[in-house]
Amino acid sequence: MTCHRRYKIQKKVREHNRKLRKEAKKRGHKKPKKDLGIPNSAPFKEDVLREAEQRKQRREELKQKQKLDRQKELEKKRKQEANKKEANKAKISEKKSVAGQKAKSSQQLDKNSKKSFCKELRKVMEASDVVLEVLDARDPLGTRCPQVEQLVSQMDGEKKILLVLNKIDLIPKENLEKWLNYLNNEIPTIAFKSAMQLKDKTVQEKKHSKRRGAYIELSRASLCFGAECLLKLLREYSMIKDRLIQIGVVGFPNVGKSSIINSLKEVRACNVGPVRGLTKCIQIVHIDKHIKMLDSPCIVAAPSSSALALALRSNTDTDDENLLDSADAILKHCSKQQIMLHYNIPDYRNSLEFLNLLAQKRGMLKKGGLADAEGAAKLLLLDWTGARVSYYSRPPATWNLSPHLSREVVTAAQQGFNFQDLKEDNKTTIKAVKYPNEASSIVFQSPGFTDGITEDNELLEEGLEQEKMEASEDEEELTEGEEEGSEIESDIEEESNRTANSKTTCKELKSKNADLQNLPIGKELNIEKTGDLGDAYNFNTDYIIKGI
Repeated sequence: MTCHRRYKIQKKVREHNRKLRKEAKKRGHKKPKKDLGIPNSAPFKEDVLREAEQRKQRREELKQKQKLDRQKELEKKRKQEANKKEANKAKISEKKSVAGQKAKSSQQLDKNSKKSFCKELRKVMEASDVVLEVLDARDPLGTRCPQVEQLVSQMDGEKKILLVLNKIDLIPKENLEKWLNYLNNEIPTIAFKSAMQLKDKTVQEKKHSKRRGAYIELSRASLCFGAECLLKLLREYSMIKDRLIQIGVVGFPNVGKSSIINSLKEVRACNVGPVRGLTKCIQIVHIDKHIKMLDSPCIVAAPSSSALALALRSNTDTDDENLLDSADAILKHCSKQQIMLHYNIPDYRNSLEFLNLLAQKRGMLKKGGLADAEGAAKLLLLDWTGARVSYYSRPPATWNLSPHLSREVVTAAQQGFNFQDLKEDNKTTIKAVKYPNEASSIVFQSPGFTDGITEDNELLEEGLEQEKMEASEDEEELTEGEEEGSEIESDIEEESNRTANSKTTCKELKSKNADLQNLPIGKELNIEKTGDLGDAYNFNTDYIIKGI
């Protein structure tokens, strides 16, 4: 509303009120007429009074009836709530009995659950002719799963298993050669360096004009090494089988399973990233007419594994509560001086002091200038699970056959592959890759094999925990029902108290009205205007009566 219109309305209101006051002044004050009641001379006075009394009784009876109806409705609601509570108890008992007899295997599993990961991994291994177990070259033993190798050797169909040593550009050259010699004694191993920058097949490339002189820059990260060796090995095996073969790619999180498939396809066919457990189901990629790759979810690390193995190999990101323990486990397995040189941090007494110094150096501060130790621990874990830190572990001094393998399994795994060609191809791959210096890398003490879960029976505890959570939710619903029942009872009591006090309130009101009628008009009644009748005029109330 504009100011002009508002002021105009206020002016009209003032004029109207002034006119009303003038008219009231002309009329003068008139006394209110008293109720004379029924005079004694009126005919049928007793009949009239009797009818008034009957009307009063009927009103009281109607009020009493309405009160009883309300109480009946409240009792009915209370009975319904009690029946619901009994039905909920029966449902909870049925759920507990069903959970005790059998697990909920028929129901759909969450894609992020460990049970779903195990099922998808098992499907990949059963459908594959050759299983590629991808290892991180920085810690080959720590990324090896003896349960997977043992399961593949026990499956029907003469399945082959190959080891792919990925991220070879993050360890010194001498260390890589030692690991290849060590692993080739058991299972054929291919040295591999996957490409990090690949074009997305879903995005069309922009066409540049010739005048601009467009060129393609091939950085070191966009190059792939070892792909020819791996494809040659697989194609020779497909020629022996004389059919299309399916290759299953398995491994722990962040070892580069999807990156290897993208490097062989030379296109970003699978989604990759630093997030753990990014692949949640089987992904099929056709490399050529002879080879079909099956990407699988990561292997689930067993809870009985060491703290270091759970910190680096778990399929989900570490919780905030366990971040400090995970960082402490990593720092304990490394040289203190090398960690100080790599992160450019002064001497520290314990892992918490190291995290505080790292947070201050990186500018990770909380309110009040306090160092964010949890954020620094998360940063440390990302460095070690990703490709930012160059660390390496040394192979054992003497080779001994792994306890989960036998001589028959080793000879069966080495059949069908040409070891001489594999060694020559690995040598050419080693020559082409650029390696970090041994002085700039961090020596890492490997904890050994990491146990993985491949059977659904081992994850029954997870289903039982979910059932307990559901049972607790049902119990909370029951308690809410009991609270509602108690509220209904309190409503009934309030209703009865309200009706009991209604008579006294009526008497008090009658006495107040009688006092008001006896007051002399004009003397003790003080009538005031509500402020100025100007801009702040209140249109709802005209007068306030004082003295009541």
